[in-house]
Amino acid sequence: MSYKYLAQSADGKIVKGTIGVMNEGMAEEALQNEGYTVLHLEAIKPRPSMGELFPSFLGIKSQDVIDFSRQLATLIESGMSLTTSLNLLREQVVKSSFRKVIAGLYEELQGGSSFSAALAKYPKAFPDIYCRIVGAGEKSGNLEDALRQAIRHMERGTSAAQKVKRIMIYPSILVVLGIVVVTLLITVALPPLLDMFDELDVNLPWTTRLLIAVTDFFSGYKFHVVGALIVMVVFILWYVKRPAGRLMLDRLFLRLPLLGPITILGNMALFSRTISVLMKAGLPLPQVMEIARQTTENKVIGHAIGEVQQGILQGRGLSKPMAMHKVFPPLLVQVAMVGEQTGTLDANLETIADFYEDELDRKISVLTSLIEPIMITALGLGVGFIALSVIMPMYQILGKIK
Repeated sequence: MSYKYLAQSADGKIVKGTIGVMNEGMAEEALQNEGYTVLHLEAIKPRPSMGELFPSFLGIKSQDVIDFSRQLATLIESGMSLTTSLNLLREQVVKSSFRKVIAGLYEELQGGSSFSAALAKYPKAFPDIYCRIVGAGEKSGNLEDALRQAIRHMERGTSAAQKVKRIMIYPSILVVLGIVVVTLLITVALPPLLDMFDELDVNLPWTTRLLIAVTDFFSGYKFHVVGALIVMVVFILWYVKRPAGRLMLDRLFLRLPLLGPITILGNMALFSRTISVLMKAGLPLPQVMEIARQTTENKVIGHAIGEVQQGILQGRGLSKPMAMHKVFPPLLVQVAMVGEQTGTLDANLETIADFYEDELDRKISVLTSLIEPIMITALGLGVGFIALSVIMPMYQILGKIK
């Protein structure tokens, strides 16, 4: 890392420049060894990489971390030291943004930092739960097993996220396609035909009159409509980023007929597996609940987990506070209660996490099979309405000609 410095030399002159070292302490020590008195020292922020500017396309993804962890665990199991393994993996990684992260991990270890502490300095690549699992593995002296445990957890989360994304791809394409087709028909193809109907003085059916009204409205107020849509989208995006807006959106998702159950299943599977994995790693339950709350994206469920955490701190256990919130399914509450009574809470939650993930797969398949015909039918009805509104007057015109 580079630092800008302003210093005073032994003969009283003010000097400035840059120095490349690992941390601020080493920069001060190096300048003092040169006989300088440091007046000001400031870290030079590196220019953002393409991966940082476009994280969705070029940034570090979960699969990158999974592949890295699997290779690192294999190298450590083969008897290679952690620093040597990192140095080797750094040379093999293709993505420059991840290569820089591995180089940073290597430098932190060389500076005396623990591996989990080094990982925690890169939260965009390594989530908190990953760092906690690795930290527990470091303390127990079984780092490779901890890495494989972290891999399993990330693979489960990545798989669930990909399934939810797959649901939305096909409907999104159909919606965009339908909007493009209808927009082209209303703004390009229909106005000349509708003008012709007006000139021929045909007795138009109500469907055609409605279509003419809609076309006239969009033709006369197209800039107003576009401006209103832009303002509406900007306002929605702004409001959703606020705590109240995000809470309202998450509450809405939980109440939706089809997406609500899927959202709850996905979050409960993640919640159960997070607790199971971290308890096996040796973390206390209140701390585990805090991590589970942070890893939950839905704010309503996160708030419920926070209240469960408070109940645990008050000595009420896990299942009793959970039973007070509707977001936790009765089956999960019962499994947690049995686990508390028998001392097998981590194993029971792992089992229920597997069950919820299987249920999530089934519900996603059902939802996908329902979405396709619904979207195709809606698109067909829209295009059919427009076609019928144009064809019926054409038949009337042909009848008058005959």
